[in-house]
Amino acid sequence: MKDFFKRIRADYLISSLMCIALGIVFVVWPDKTSDLIGTVLAIIMIIIGIIYLCSFFLHIATNGLSAAIGGIVLLLGIWILIQPSIVLTLIPIVIGVVLLAHGLRGFKESWDSKGYGYNSWGIGAALSLISMVFGVVCIVDAFGVVKLAFVLIGIALIYNGVSNIWIAVHATKYEKTYRKEHETIDVEFKED
Repeated sequence: MKDFFKRIRADYLISSLMCIALGIVFVVWPDKTSDLIGTVLAIIMIIIGIIYLCSFFLHIATNGLSAAIGGIVLLLGIWILIQPSIVLTLIPIVIGVVLLAHGLRGFKESWDSKGYGYNSWGIGAALSLISMVFGVVCIVDAFGVVKLAFVLIGIALIYNGVSNIWIAVHATKYEKTYRKEHETIDVEFKED
């Protein structure tokens, strides 16, 4: 049983060190990391596109729609492979548009509530303006937002790894202390 727990602790330590290493990579090279993720996604899409096309041409799928989908996915995969960071920059733009739209709507609702006598309408308007600013930043500097996101993910991974190691070290220390205090002494009883 003791060996089992030692193996678990070793796995926990290794995974924690891997989190720290991956976190450092995300913090130090956020653009390379985003390109790598885009490249991996592109390769997966190319493989899926080829599978769809092959299934059509080998008469596994008789639907012409699978050939069209396969062709579109294949071309999209090739396009992303050529420009891997494009996929990741599209995500902040979409989020930015949503934030901007929600901010505009929230501002309008806050402004309308002023007409109904709501005295704290300015708080809602200010919160809506902040959402709109975040939306504009996401749209205008999409790659910067992605880069910042990878840095934050890296910091979170480093924190996770360090905290896991700290917890494991302290748990092991207290377990050893507990065992020493509550250890039963094996003695052989002899009758006189």
